[in-house]
This record gives sequence, structure tokens and C-alpha cells, in this order.
Amino acid sequence: MVYRWAIIIAIFLIPGAASALSLEEALSIAGEQATTLQILAAETRQAQAIRQQSSQAFLPTISADAAWLRADSSLISGVPMPAPGAPLGIQRIDLGPVEVTLTGVQVVQPLFHADALVQRKSAELNVNARKYAEQWGKQALRLEVARQYFHIQSLLEHQEAVVMSRSAARKAALLAEAGYEEGLVSRIDMEQADAEHSAAEARVIQVQAAILKAQYGLKSLLGIDMHNPLELTESVPQPLPPYDIGEPLSRKDLQARELAVEAADTRTNAFEAEWIPRLNLLARQQWAQGDKVLDGADGWLVAVNLQWTLFDGFGRQGRIAEARAEAQKVRVKLEETRRFIHREQAIAMKQWQASFSIWQAANKSAQAAERAAHLATRRYEEGVGSMTDLLAARARLDRERALLIDSRYQAVLAGMNYHLQNGRDPIPASGAQP
Repeated sequence: MVYRWAIIIAIFLIPGAASALSLEEALSIAGEQATTLQILAAETRQAQAIRQQSSQAFLPTISADAAWLRADSSLISGVPMPAPGAPLGIQRIDLGPVEVTLTGVQVVQPLFHADALVQRKSAELNVNARKYAEQWGKQALRLEVARQYFHIQSLLEHQEAVVMSRSAARKAALLAEAGYEEGLVSRIDMEQADAEHSAAEARVIQVQAAILKAQYGLKSLLGIDMHNPLELTESVPQPLPPYDIGEPLSRKDLQARELAVEAADTRTNAFEAEWIPRLNLLARQQWAQGDKVLDGADGWLVAVNLQWTLFDGFGRQGRIAEARAEAQKVRVKLEETRRFIHREQAIAMKQWQASFSIWQAANKSAQAAERAAHLATRRYEEGVGSMTDLLAARARLDRERALLIDSRYQAVLAGMNYHLQNGRDPIPASGAQP
């Protein structure tokens, strides 16, 4: 943990510092800085807050109140009272207006709220669904970080290849120019060689632009300043041969969808349970301070309260209909997720096998193209080959090198995707050394 935070501080707080990152360090930073995970974590906290609110289904509500009152009434005007002194008599006294301060404490304890209890169950299911969604987001993010990381490294390999191609094109252009000056080759050979050299220059610039774009993408994902240089320490590993990992594990995104369906159905049941009366226990203590008549008076009461809403203007029916429609939508999303998972799991192994076979074939083809280009160069230097043959051999070598780099990257990516689609951590399938 200390080491991870040291890496993050070095990257984010040192202006202009070179961000030398291993794949494991990039994954750790993504776990802290990726906005996708922050959003998922916020959604989990939101679901937990809703669950906390649902505790009103069984916890009491305690409230205090105070009121100042000044009132008069015919009931307290002309009130007959015993006259003081002797003989005994009756006199009428006005007790109003009355001025008093009332304070009280009230406790309402739910005894049975069927709808609120079912709503709490729905809230708990939603919390578990959001936790599964967050776990799936972390797994998917690991694949995305590795994909962008190795994509940059494959582009750097492309850059090395096109730089080598540019050097070879420049050498061919110099040979053609020397041959033309000596009258050994035609002008068209020299023009073709110059054109190929210019095209190689353009390819170098194109790859450099692609590298910058890919680096900006990874920096954005990790929250690294765009102006900080980025240095990646791990190259694209050699692809692992395809192997069967057995029965797929239950995927977190599917579990999240299943719980979301259950939560939606439970929420519908909660609205339907609003037909059931609510039963509460009410207790209140009250004190009065004011005129002599009421000064120091207090009182208390305990009551059992039954609430039963028989008709609320079709509000309840509307809430039930809305909840049923929402539950149906969530069930459709669950079926969509199931179909997507079945499709991806069915093709993931085929893609891995195909990508690995393409990489093996590209490796052999690149070696053959390198030998052919070397032979074409020797033939041209000896004056028995043409510039057209030389340029064709160089072009084929460039294509095979590019295919080899791409196929290795795609084979690594296919292996990681196969593991992710089957519910496992994708990083071990990359073949990268921990």
C-alpha cells in the first residue's frame, strides 16, 4: 500500500516528472483514479443511503415540539367560582385570554408497515446489485488498462519498424541515385526509390501521431497530467497458447442484473402492499408554562394508531403500474445481458485460437519476407535485380512486420478477453511477468 501511494504521489505531484509505469502500477493507479470506478462506487453509496432510509420501517420516530399560545373563548368567560370570605357565595370570573407555552415529546413506533418492510428488502437487494456491478467494473477496467498499455507498446514497436523501413528506403534511394549517375539504372528506378523514401517518412509521422493519441488516452484513464512524459516499462509479452480454463465462473455483471430484477419485483410488491393497513404505537408527553390556571400542568398519552388508505386518487395504482413496467424493462436487460454473455463466451475461445494461429503464421511470414528483402537488395546491388523487385520486397517486409506486431498484440488481447468473458481476472492470461 505504501509503495503504491508513493508511485501515485510521484506521478501526480512532481511537475514534469517522467511517469515510468509498469503494468501493475498502472492497474493500481486506475483502481484509485478511474472515473468509471468512482461513479460505480458513488452509485453503491447511494444505494446504501436508500437502504438506511428504509430503516423507518421498524425504528421509532422521535420528535419534539414547542408552541406559544394566546387564546380567548366564551368557555373561559364568566366562569362561576366560590367567592372569598363569608358568607359563602358564587362569583363569575373571566379567565381569558389565556397565554401559555406548550412543549412536548412524541414517539411513534411502527408496529407493522408491510409496504415499508418490503421496500427495505428491495433496497438491500439493490445494494448487493450495485456491489456486484462495481466488482465487474473493476474486472473490466483491468482489461481496458492492459489493452491501452499494450496498445502503446505495440505502436512503439511499429515506430521502430517504420524507422527501419525508412532507413532501408533511404539506402535504396541512394543506390538508385548512384546507379543512375553511372548510367546503370533508369530514371524511373530513381524516382520510384525517392517516392518510397517519402512514403516511409510519412508513415513515421503517422505512427508518431498515433502514439501520442494512445498515450493521451491512457493518461486520461489514469488521471495523469497530459504534459507529463509517459514511459512504460513492460513490452507486449509473447502470447500464451490457448487452453481451456474449465467451467466459466458466474459473472458479476450477470449477478448484478439478476439481483436488479429481484429488487424491481420486490419494489412492485411493496407498492401492492400499500393496501395493507399500517399499525403504529404513539406516546406523547406534554408540558405547559404560562398563566396561573395552566402553569405547571403536564399530561401524557399512549395510543395505538391504525392507518388505512382506501383510495388516494389512483396514485397507488399508478405507482404499481410504473413499478411493473420498470421490472419488465429490467428483465429485458437481464435477457440482453445473458444473450451477450453467451455470444461472447462462445466466440472468445475461437478468437483466441485464431489470433494465436495468425501470430504464428505471421512470425514465419515475417522471417521469409526478411530473407526475400535481403536477397532482393543483394540482387539490386549486383546489378541483376530491378528497383521494382526491390521495392516490392521491401513493401512486403513492411506489411509482414506490421502484421506480426498487430497479431501478437491481438493474440494477447484475445487471451485476456477469454478469461474476462468467463468471469476470471484477465491479467494472468496476458503472459506478462508480475
